[in-house]
Amino acid sequence: MKTLLHNYLKRPLALFSIIILMLIISCKSDDNSILLEEEVIVNQQENLTTLPFGGSNILIRNQGSSMPDFLSLWLCGLPSNGAGNSDATDWTNTDGTWDYTRKPQVEGNVTWMSEFSVSLDGNGNRIITGNALPDHPTGVFPIERSSVAYRYDGNPNIISEHIINYTLPAMPQVAQNPSCVPFGPSGISLSGSAIYHGSSTLGNDAAAHEMLDRFGGHTDGTERYHYHFPSEDLQHHIDKRSSGHSELMGYMLDGFGIYGPYGEDGELLTSKDLDECHGHTHPVLWDGVMVNLYHYHWTYDFPYNIGCFKGTPQ
Repeated sequence: MKTLLHNYLKRPLALFSIIILMLIISCKSDDNSILLEEEVIVNQQENLTTLPFGGSNILIRNQGSSMPDFLSLWLCGLPSNGAGNSDATDWTNTDGTWDYTRKPQVEGNVTWMSEFSVSLDGNGNRIITGNALPDHPTGVFPIERSSVAYRYDGNPNIISEHIINYTLPAMPQVAQNPSCVPFGPSGISLSGSAIYHGSSTLGNDAAAHEMLDRFGGHTDGTERYHYHFPSEDLQHHIDKRSSGHSELMGYMLDGFGIYGPYGEDGELLTSKDLDECHGHTHPVLWDGVMVNLYHYHWTYDFPYNIGCFKGTPQ
C-alpha cells in the first residue's frame, strides 16, 4: 500500500518536472529565435563606410554610349560649365571605396514653408503641384565659409521656390525603349523637393563628392534644393516602415514610383538586385491597392536612384 502511494505521488512530480524542462527548452528556443532575428536585422544594415565610387559607371549618350547598362547611370549629356567638388581624398579608403561617415555635411537647421500636393484627376493622370521647398530642415546654403564643408565645396547658391506642376500617368507603362536621363529633376520626393540623378555636373559621383546636408540634399545654380543620397534622416522622414517593403518615397518623371532601399521580404537592396534603370517589377502598394507594377528604388550604392527612364518621362 505504501509503495502504491509512493508511486502515485511520484507521478505528478515527474509530470511537473517534465513541464518545467519543456518550458526551459522553449525559453532557450525563443531566445535563440530572438538572437537570429537580431542577427538578420544587423546583417540588413548597410555598411556606409565602404561604398563604391560610381564615376566609372556614368555613361553619356552624346559621348558614344548608345544604351544603358547594369549598375550604371545613362546620362543624355554633360553641361559644359560643370562645377562642384572633385576631390574626395579625405574620405577615400585604401581599397578605393569611400566612407559616408567621414564625409563632411553641410550643417544647419533652416526651415521652409513647403507646399506640396498629389492628386488623381479621374482621367488617368496624377497631378503634382508645389513650390519645390522641402517640408524638413536643410543645411545652410550658401555653404558658410567657417564650416568644414566649405573647404571642399564653396557652393554659393541659395534655395528658392520653384513652380511644380507635373501631370504624370496614374498607371505608367514601360516604354518600348528606355530613355537617357538629363540634368535637372529626375523625379519629385514626397517631401516636396526634387530628386536628382547620381551624377554631378562634373561627371563624377555626386553623393561621394558634393557637400550635402543630413537629408542627402543641397542646392545648385538653379537654386533648387534636391536630393542625391537616401540618408537615414530622409528615409525616417518619409518612410515609416518597421518591416517589409519600403514605402513610397516619391515619383520619377515617367510616373513610376520610387521606394526606399528595402525589398519584398524586408531585405536591403543594392544596385545588383535591380535592372539597368534601377528598378524591378512586383506587387507594391499603389494608390491604396496592391498592383504588380514596375518601380524604382533608392539604394545606398551608385547610381542611388535612377539609371535610365523605364517609362516615358514628362
